[in-house]
Amino acid sequence: DVDAMVRRHGSKACERGEIIGFLGDCMQCCFHNHSDSWNRKDAMVSEFAARHEVNAAGSAELDRIFLGVTRTTLLEISIKPDVGVEELRQAIARETGTSPKSHSWLSRMEYVAGDRSIHHTVRILQLFGGVIDGCAPDKNITMDPRRRGMFGNPNLPGQLRKIRDMDELLMSRLLPNWANMCRHGILGKIKLPREGELCPFFVQLKSYVDNPRKPVTWSLAFGVHAALTSMLEVNRALPEIVGTSRSVFNQYFAQAANAAKISLNEKSSEMKNSATWKHNLSMISFLENFGLTVYDELAIWNPLCAGTSISVLNFFGNIEGGCAVIDCQAQLRIVMYLYHGLVINGIIGEKDIPLLQILYNGFKKCKALWQGSLPKRGELVKMFWMSFGMGLSDSKKMSENARLLARGGRTPPDGLFAEGVRLSRGRRMHPIEPAEILTSFRRICERDFHDVVDKYHTPEQKKNSRGREQYTVAVHTNDTLDHLEDEIQLHAINFIPTAYYLEQFVCSISRVLGWETLLKSFKRENNMDMRQGFAIIFAQHMLGALDFAADPLNHTFQNVPGLIALSPAPNIIAGTASFLEEFFERAPPQNVMWFQAVDSGDGTNLVVVR
Repeated sequence: DVDAMVRRHGSKACERGEIIGFLGDCMQCCFHNHSDSWNRKDAMVSEFAARHEVNAAGSAELDRIFLGVTRTTLLEISIKPDVGVEELRQAIARETGTSPKSHSWLSRMEYVAGDRSIHHTVRILQLFGGVIDGCAPDKNITMDPRRRGMFGNPNLPGQLRKIRDMDELLMSRLLPNWANMCRHGILGKIKLPREGELCPFFVQLKSYVDNPRKPVTWSLAFGVHAALTSMLEVNRALPEIVGTSRSVFNQYFAQAANAAKISLNEKSSEMKNSATWKHNLSMISFLENFGLTVYDELAIWNPLCAGTSISVLNFFGNIEGGCAVIDCQAQLRIVMYLYHGLVINGIIGEKDIPLLQILYNGFKKCKALWQGSLPKRGELVKMFWMSFGMGLSDSKKMSENARLLARGGRTPPDGLFAEGVRLSRGRRMHPIEPAEILTSFRRICERDFHDVVDKYHTPEQKKNSRGREQYTVAVHTNDTLDHLEDEIQLHAINFIPTAYYLEQFVCSISRVLGWETLLKSFKRENNMDMRQGFAIIFAQHMLGALDFAADPLNHTFQNVPGLIALSPAPNIIAGTASFLEEFFERAPPQNVMWFQAVDSGDGTNLVVVR
């Protein structure tokens, strides 16, 4: 029709692409507020007519075409408060003799038509953009509590038992709360951490709220659509999902706060004064603002938003921030080297201490701890000192000294600590990189898929699909999900209280073995932290025995008067192994695991550890 009209009434030719663009622009006008500066509805026809030199008669035909396209579009995307829609239907019925059906072009697609149409979502978002634009930035957007229906307070019997009206829910509960979060909550106060990887939906929401006059992007529409559809799909399970998500989130911060509190009671530890501990604990604690109770629970804990908030807490807070905290006093590497030494000597089994087994398996690939592959017997001392920042040559010297002591050699004349102090002073340990311990972190946060393996497509499917974007996304997604499942136990460990318990063990074993007085003296004489003195005794005498003693389990100190006088038991390794098992068996799971993955047979569920 447009092509024929231009031929009859225009002076310049019009290509097919230009006609499609004009009709698309006509449809897009329906997705803008009338006050929107991007809405070209008043100039659409005149601009097209001028471009192709269409006369007055042709412009009148274009007006009729424009009206018909916009009418049809509005009928497909109509929502409750649109005034005059029913009158429009009746007018069209009188003119055409037929009654148009809403979403007739999607009549057999029940999951994307009607209230689930993506166009319907775009239209609602554009209408609400006008609400945001009309509300002062320092004000909260709230629904009128006196209204029921027409985007007033939705009546949901039993709160969450059944969502009866998605439009009411979106306009009166979700969008106002999301807008307030973006203006006054955490989404408006900080630059979101790893926003492109962990919280793209929140980024889209923030842009929408900050620029309410701009056209609604399809990425935002699909995000909102996904949030709404997720609530419909889970149906009666929604209250449980909301409750579990909130409880898991709150459990993390309760555990972290408890660890920070009880760490103050450990007088032998400098962890509470560590800049790394204080900085990262403060940073992680700030993430609690994602779950503020001032916002509606469905706006925060619907499946999409809950998943986003918990992902930020898990990957950025617990893993990235936690990797800095968990070894801030070298407590992780001390315990891991002790555990590894006991395991390779057959003194304890790898599965005997569940918490340490999870950490051991999770940190096996950590270069900061192991400098490569796990050390064998005879390499413990050398690799330990290399992990402490010593060079290879000096680490070999310390290892040789430890070997001589384990075989009955005498303490050097300058004392227990002298050579360790001289060789280790000024050395810096390498930080633990999250991407080394969790492939899922590397996939999601660093977008590193260089070693992805496709385990699910047949050779023929790979051949036909390789290079296509959909195939690449599917392979990356499957691989990431596989690694998440394999690594879920480490994700479930709260690194903050775990850092405390590891530190508490190191301090406690110092007292049990009678080393504390010696370490205090070391601190005064060398102006170095007590942990450095502990590391010297630990590596040269305890790891040295596990490395080089003929019978590590029954090894006793020889020719080391300072330690023999302090040691409460002759068999130092046996006593330490026993204490290690007893200490971590008493660490309450509810204090270190913020959720537990439960295989229910039809998928993996999460529950709060109580």
